[in-house]
Amino acid sequence: MSDWQKDIDQDGSSRRPSDNPPAFNVPGMVLLLGTMMIAVHAAITWLANDETYFWVLEVFAFVPITMTMPPSHLIEPLARFWSPFTHAFLHGDWTHLIVNLIWLMAFGSAVAKRLGAARFLIFMALASAAGAGAHYVFHMASNIPVIGASGAVSGCMGAAARFAFVPGRPVEQAATGPALSLIASLQNRGVMTFVVIWFGLNWLFGAGIIPMPGVEGSIAWEAHMGGFLFGLLAFSSFDPVPRAASI
Repeated sequence: MSDWQKDIDQDGSSRRPSDNPPAFNVPGMVLLLGTMMIAVHAAITWLANDETYFWVLEVFAFVPITMTMPPSHLIEPLARFWSPFTHAFLHGDWTHLIVNLIWLMAFGSAVAKRLGAARFLIFMALASAAGAGAHYVFHMASNIPVIGASGAVSGCMGAAARFAFVPGRPVEQAATGPALSLIASLQNRGVMTFVVIWFGLNWLFGAGIIPMPGVEGSIAWEAHMGGFLFGLLAFSSFDPVPRAASI
């Protein structure tokens, strides 16, 4: 039996996967983050007036130009330090939120199961900030708020690519076996096909050639790519599963 055909505990011991896995096996941290996003959007949609809504955007959305504006020109000068993280909890409408939740459940669940709650939370926060940072590089003078969890979710997609395409590994063992090294990932046909298709679709969405459900304005595709590259490149720093010498 191959090393990746067993679940690997953090203490190095192994165990066989359950023969009767639960029908809905979503990690608690993923459910918590999803619930928080729903609660925030519901409160803004049903309770906030226009004045409150614009205040929320100015204080919690990521607005690139505020990173360099004088503090005296800002409603909350310290917002520049938390907005790269908090913008992930704001969404344009329910469709935008639901689309992000679907991808979070699909890819975030696999990454959360592998990393554990604490590592996953830190990973999501940094992926969100990486997405905001990538957007900032291209739009430093923009005053358009960036909202949505797409950057963080894209980070989960990039991370999943490191352990989902190992040759010969059963799909049900993808989240527990040793991950590919970065070099091996870049040489893996499955990983590179996934990366090329993902970047191509994001370019089509960003260029407006293909409309993204739930997003009426411009799409911060740079944030998606920033989050994805963070997940792909930084995954090993978070992964608790030892990498096999041959992978």
